[in-house]
Amino acid sequence: MASTITVAFITALAIGSIASADVIEVESFHLGGFYAVPDAAPPLIPDNDMSFQNYFMGHTTVGGFTTTERRTFFAFDLSSVDIPIGHTVVSVDFELMLVFGGLLANMTDGFEAASFTSTTSDYTTFADPLGSGLGPDEIFDTMGTGEFYSGAGFDALSEDGEVIMPMSPAALFDMESSIAGGSPFVITGKMDTYDPDPGALFEFLFGLTDVVTGGGATGFPVPKLVITTAPIPAPSGVAILGLGALLGTMRRR
Repeated sequence: MASTITVAFITALAIGSIASADVIEVESFHLGGFYAVPDAAPPLIPDNDMSFQNYFMGHTTVGGFTTTERRTFFAFDLSSVDIPIGHTVVSVDFELMLVFGGLLANMTDGFEAASFTSTTSDYTTFADPLGSGLGPDEIFDTMGTGEFYSGAGFDALSEDGEVIMPMSPAALFDMESSIAGGSPFVITGKMDTYDPDPGALFEFLFGLTDVVTGGGATGFPVPKLVITTAPIPAPSGVAILGLGALLGTMRRR
């Protein structure tokens, strides 16, 4: 009888921990892209204007001009994130939107992929590249090439909709460091399977993702982080779990 009560109590503890988990959503406040520097030509102006925000990766053709490769950045202000007392971050998801027509690529080997990483450039570098002291090529090279945070893959059967990507332990560590330091958390991304063939008019992922145009929202979902926290198991709880296992064993014997 005693072991039955203990098992029931342990089950209640587990259910209570799950039920008390908190979910915090944070939208990106600034996103955009930088372009690879063309051969023997001036660098392209980066898409870092707060009034125009799009997160496509790859290249496209506008007005008869085909751009060089574009990589993206996403900045998150985590200063208002309040981790409940006694909780710890257990997972973080990075959510983007694959809109209709937002995947136009050569499908190298029938597959396309993107990776999202840390960067050695801080947020002010992306917001004010001229004041950073870095060249456009140096900034571009830091994008999508740091510590792996997350990734996504697509093929001809991929459907439109939310793309939910679990973040790596390295991302969780850097995010928590940003919270502690009060600095923006930055994610950068690139198209891993990018084909630089100049004859291809289009080669991009996450196209048509204008989340802000002319300073006004467009209605497209803004990229966001979904942070899940849960209570830290108390030492006494661990002891109770051990006691429950022992009593259960004694009952079986």
